[in-house]
Amino acid sequence: MKGFSLALGGGGARGFAHFGVLLELCEAGFFPTSIAGTSMGAIVGGIYAAGQDLQRVIKILSALDLPDFFGVPDSYRALMERAIAESLVEMVRRRPWWEINAKRTSRFLAFLRLFTKGKRFEELSPPFCAVACDLATGEEIRIQRGPVYLGVGASAALPGLLGPIRWEGRWLIDGGVTNNLPVDVAAEKAKTVVAVDVSAPFSAGTNSLVDVVLRAYEITAHTLTAVRLERMRERLGENLLVLRPELEGVGLLDFQHLPRVVEAGRAAARPLIAELRNRL
Repeated sequence: MKGFSLALGGGGARGFAHFGVLLELCEAGFFPTSIAGTSMGAIVGGIYAAGQDLQRVIKILSALDLPDFFGVPDSYRALMERAIAESLVEMVRRRPWWEINAKRTSRFLAFLRLFTKGKRFEELSPPFCAVACDLATGEEIRIQRGPVYLGVGASAALPGLLGPIRWEGRWLIDGGVTNNLPVDVAAEKAKTVVAVDVSAPFSAGTNSLVDVVLRAYEITAHTLTAVRLERMRERLGENLLVLRPELEGVGLLDFQHLPRVVEAGRAAARPLIAELRNRL
């Protein structure tokens, strides 16, 4: 199949680099024939496939205080510490677990519904797939039907930040748990895959039990992504092009760096233009 498919990985605020990659490619006349996204990659991919003006979206997001809007602390460690405390309190109150973070989750879904124009997956162009994870079974769920905001929301339901999203009788969480860089999903739609890896490096230091838990999660995620990526390199060979934007100093929740992160995405995509001209 002629053309290329985009695989947009998860990475929290680092994923704003996907905007820059898409802008650079489109301005050069290269438009993906399909997109697969996980977590922030699903958010950006869904917004693009819904037909939004990316420059306008970036301008709006830059004007918002996103951490304040969603009530997000300045680090994932602080977020998890707060989540643990809240969970203990709600356990004592005997409140259903799915209601914890319900207000933040509802606001997040309303935000996504607005930015994806209330569309369904079946209406999107190019075709788009959001990758999420079934909380009960650990199964990777590829969402390609129904309301875009729900599918994208499920793919980006980061544990501790947002509650699981109900989708077709399942409780779904962040797709980064099973497939943070969905190259295999993108490869089902095109022979050439451009993958954008914005995963964060290991956090600094381990000074508490929360740090140890987070480090264990990071090790698992990095190892799983590396294994999957190597497998896809063997399968696709030179038809797999991996971009890694320079995002030093940008953490998962550092939304204040949006302009710099977008520019990093642009910079990473520029060398790709000549390569795509030769291939396509």
